[in-house]
Amino acid sequence: MKFGIFNIPYSREYSHGRRTAKQVADWDLQITKWADEYNWSEAYFAEHYTLGGEPSPAPDAMIAAASQITSQIKLGAAAHLLAYHNPIALAHRIMWLDHLTGGRYIAGFAPGAFPSDAQLFNTGKNNPEMMTEAIEIIEAIWGRTGAFRIEGKYWTVDMPAYSDDIHGPHLKPLQDRIPVIMTGMQAKSPTLTVAGKNGYFPMSQQVHSSVLTQHWDTYAAAAESAGHTPDRGDWRICRDVLVADSDEEARDAYLNGSMGDLWGNYNIPTFINLGLGELMTGGTIPVDQLSADWMVDNFHIVGSPETVASKIEALYNEVGGFGSLISFGHEYTDNPEVYRKSFELVGTKVAPMVANLKP
Repeated sequence: MKFGIFNIPYSREYSHGRRTAKQVADWDLQITKWADEYNWSEAYFAEHYTLGGEPSPAPDAMIAAASQITSQIKLGAAAHLLAYHNPIALAHRIMWLDHLTGGRYIAGFAPGAFPSDAQLFNTGKNNPEMMTEAIEIIEAIWGRTGAFRIEGKYWTVDMPAYSDDIHGPHLKPLQDRIPVIMTGMQAKSPTLTVAGKNGYFPMSQQVHSSVLTQHWDTYAAAAESAGHTPDRGDWRICRDVLVADSDEEARDAYLNGSMGDLWGNYNIPTFINLGLGELMTGGTIPVDQLSADWMVDNFHIVGSPETVASKIEALYNEVGGFGSLISFGHEYTDNPEVYRKSFELVGTKVAPMVANLKP
């Protein structure tokens, strides 16, 4: 069992004008450094443009910065929103990041889900189609040799032949194959279907275990139909984790800290308004009863090291096995020690307890 951090980032303090953009970035880098120091395996950075509560328009810049202050943790984008990039330029930035990180880079591809971002880029309802075309171009630039031309609906790449005069084109990835993850939330996620068909790795957003099992079935069926062998060890599942010395301390740090505020006052109302509430409840309670109190006891993985290890094993068994548990990053800037301690306890106490969970 591996552990990762996903820096959305959530910053209600920024959206209310109480923190600067640099303070948001510095906090994400700090918690990524803690994850690295306590032997977490992966750190991801999201890409959003118009969301004031989730300010992160440049995951590639954050990955570059994080690569300079970490030594072993893998660094990924979750995800590059392909409709909003020229895929030729993005393919080269990704390859450069692969070299800059010493092969610790993980790519993430997504179409872009927020209507306000699509309005900003004037992409209309074309994001999924643009993503498919961009993937073909990016994969060609990574893997094909010699001159080639791809004329798409949205972009055209005209790769020149190698020239001794310019010593190029010259750039290829450092890794034999750059790993790619794609995230899904809906039970029969079309994004996870694309991931399976392309031999990419699945990452499930924070949804109920009954939905997670459908995620795996959707992904595995698509992978097998395309001739790939799905491996549960490659499956990342997102669930927030908070560990303290005792269950009482952890629960208090959740409910009276950033996690409880974020879920109770922002995420839950947002998901309900979007009609996504049942993805978290799994139909076990009425959606209008969703609250931070319910989440801390019935959904998120909060408690002492022993309790958290037990909850991870229970989730593992419920869904049939998975390889990595990814927790969202939270804004514990007013009480950073409680958050740092959680990273430490995961790395030094919890990880050894669940080391036997190997799909």
